[in-house]
Amino acid sequence: MADSLLPLPEATPTGRRLGRGSVALLVGLQLLLVASVVAGLYFSGQHLRGVVLDHTRSHAQVQAHNLEDSMTQSFNLLDMHLRALVAEHPEIQYAEQGVAPRDLEKALTALQNKLPYVRSLSVLERSGRVLASTQAANIGQQPALEPLLPHVAPHTPGVLRFGVPWRGRDFADGSPWPSTPGPEASSHARDAGFFPVTLVLPEAPQWTIVAAINSDYFINQALNHEAMPALRHQLYTDQGTLLLSTAEDDLPGTVLDGARLAAVLERQVGVAQWPGPRGDAWLVAFRPSRNYPWFVQSQASSTQVLQPWRRDMRQLALLAGLTLVLVLLTTGALTWRVRRSLQREEQRLEETRLAASVFAHSSDFIVITDRQGRIVTVNPAFERGTGFSAAEATGCLPGHLSPSHPVPAHLDAMWAAMATEGAWQGEVIDWRKDGTPLTGWLTVNAIRDSAGRVVNYVGVLHDLSRLRADEATIRKLSLAVEQSPTSIVITSTAPAIEYANPHFFHTTGYTPAEVLGANPRVLQSGQTSQATYEAMWAELVAGRVWQGEFVNRRKSGELYIENATIAPLVDDQGRITHYLGIKQDITAAKEAEKALRLAASVVANTHEGVMVCDAAQRIIEVNPAFTRITGYTATEVLGRKPSLLSSGRRSREQYPAMWQALNQHGHWQGEFWNRHKNGSLYAAASAVNALRDAAGQVTHYVSVFSDITERKHQQEQLERLAHFDPLTGLPNRALLADRLQQGLARAQRARQGLAVCFMDLDGFKAVNDAHGHDAGDDLLAEVARRLQGSIRAGDTAARLGGDEFVLLLGGLHHPRECEDTARRVLHAVALPIEVEGHTVHVSASMGISVFQRDGCEAEQLLRQADQAMYQAKQRGRNRYVLYAPGMADADPGSA
Repeated sequence: MADSLLPLPEATPTGRRLGRGSVALLVGLQLLLVASVVAGLYFSGQHLRGVVLDHTRSHAQVQAHNLEDSMTQSFNLLDMHLRALVAEHPEIQYAEQGVAPRDLEKALTALQNKLPYVRSLSVLERSGRVLASTQAANIGQQPALEPLLPHVAPHTPGVLRFGVPWRGRDFADGSPWPSTPGPEASSHARDAGFFPVTLVLPEAPQWTIVAAINSDYFINQALNHEAMPALRHQLYTDQGTLLLSTAEDDLPGTVLDGARLAAVLERQVGVAQWPGPRGDAWLVAFRPSRNYPWFVQSQASSTQVLQPWRRDMRQLALLAGLTLVLVLLTTGALTWRVRRSLQREEQRLEETRLAASVFAHSSDFIVITDRQGRIVTVNPAFERGTGFSAAEATGCLPGHLSPSHPVPAHLDAMWAAMATEGAWQGEVIDWRKDGTPLTGWLTVNAIRDSAGRVVNYVGVLHDLSRLRADEATIRKLSLAVEQSPTSIVITSTAPAIEYANPHFFHTTGYTPAEVLGANPRVLQSGQTSQATYEAMWAELVAGRVWQGEFVNRRKSGELYIENATIAPLVDDQGRITHYLGIKQDITAAKEAEKALRLAASVVANTHEGVMVCDAAQRIIEVNPAFTRITGYTATEVLGRKPSLLSSGRRSREQYPAMWQALNQHGHWQGEFWNRHKNGSLYAAASAVNALRDAAGQVTHYVSVFSDITERKHQQEQLERLAHFDPLTGLPNRALLADRLQQGLARAQRARQGLAVCFMDLDGFKAVNDAHGHDAGDDLLAEVARRLQGSIRAGDTAARLGGDEFVLLLGGLHHPRECEDTARRVLHAVALPIEVEGHTVHVSASMGISVFQRDGCEAEQLLRQADQAMYQAKQRGRNRYVLYAPGMADADPGSA
């Protein structure tokens, strides 16, 4: 039957065509490999070339920086030592012109020994002649040092200046390098020479110290630290004159190209690529000195830099060629082997089809269909598992064996996948002959002939029905445990924790790795009594369930209370194998219970009155303090509205504002004047809160209030003491300042005048001395009464202190309007006054300042009135004086 189901493919030319096509494909892949290797070699070489050039530029920058830093430090050291000469040999600054100080040459020689890059140190007089030198041959010479950089006035002290390079060992046998090399330059090509550096000391400006700098020192220093032979280093002045170079073919004194010099001076620090003399490129890095007029330039020829790269690329190309030849030989041999393997393909297909005959012995359900999907045969396992015989199944479509049941949902997806991919697998549900569901994992494959045509479909179903049923039960139990809102713990009898659900880890803060396998005592806080644990174990060992409370500790150290139910788990033989613990964190409930008790105690014992109303504003609860403050007992007010406490003194806007705040914000705070049960009034500071349910509806109103009547009276008394004079009852200095500011604002808005009258009593000290301070106080009180009786109701009379008073007169249309009031006040003050049984006479001197323009401030008006008052005293007292510009120059002390 297997032969009829899976016929062997016939021998056709298709296999030979497949072999030739495969060989052609392999040859094409070989050609593609050759092209890929050549392209990869080329692009890799270009990348490496760029890397070499970038490395050279970076190295040149580093070397230029190092050389510049080294030379700058060397010249800083030279400058420091030269400046120290005067400190070490003070006789230099007092030496006469043309006469070398004694021991000067020894000092210069000692200094030269400290500086290995200095060939000689010489002292020049103003004429330029060498007066002293560490090289005796230099004495008497008059070297041509100009031009010197930086450009400053000759003999400028304190500036280190650099001259042009010289050839030779020193000034005695040398001469400056020419800027344009001549025929004789070749004989000096290996002579790096030196260059002069001068300094005029500020303490001895009659001398110029010249240092002959040894160029070889810095050249050797650069070469000793150079890791790239192709790199050459050059030192140029800011005018482009070459001072020294590590390259033997560079002649000192030559001048850098103008365009390149401009680029260097403009960019200061950077890299560039300049064309070379032989058509190549020069990679250049430059960096100026931080302190001196020269810059360092490090450069290398790209031809020299790329020589190692070219050598490596030639070696790489040779290696790649040899490797490619070896690969082509290898792939050629593989092509021959592939051709032979294709010839054996038909034999392997035959062996594969014969192996399919073993399907009869499989424990899985196997179904074979034709290319139209009709069942051709089934294996014995199929018959046993489904109840359908092979005869009943043959000729039917899979999934249509039970007409009374719906067609399985997987069929459409399966046939669609078979049409495109030739294979499908997935979990399916079908029906047995007895109507019970059949769950299994189905794998379907298409069987093709040598031409690639589908001949049969083979489906293999692994029965998962029992497994899925067990999994469903376990999954429900697992979900119940895993998603339980209580902690569930299973321990061994040791005990050791073997399982805990997520809520346990959430409650305790521990991770599975920290508690699994650990003893449950890891949760103990030490605050649960030992008797509790003993009672628990007595019940568990006896096989009974125990229930109680623990005070445990979370990983964070926080204590929590849990209600625990612990039961022993027993196997079929009745042996206890595990313990099951179901725990509920009741910390919040305990705290809430404690908070409720505390809240009730606080409300009952607080000194503030507490009144709770329902949503209809009826009183449902009050505390003892409520009775103490209002006089009403709880029995008298329960069920009534809070309006029974009203005194009628609330403002018209207070109630609407309170209800608006409660409706919008749920809170209001303010003060009420209420009426006690005995009829007396009291002030209450009240805070009202609206309590809402989960739906946002108001359920209660809570009012907390305290009696502030005494505090209100004290506040009113303090406010009066803060703003009024206790002796006269007049406004004091603070209230005067406030009213003066208000008066100025009104005057500016109304475009009216305002007068400030500063009054001082004449003869008050005599009354005070003759009759005592009590008499003086009575006199001041009487003057205050006369002042208030002499001014209008809208004006202000204030006492500043002592016998000084100030009047504020507002609403003036003309500055002279205040003079009538001033005369009236002076007349009233001058009338006789009875004090302590004696008749006394005093008068007053008054200064008046009138506000007529914007920009005049309160302090300025008071000061002007004060100055005018002193003028009144100087003019004979018992009079007033209007302030006029210029009075500020008068001396108040003269009064």
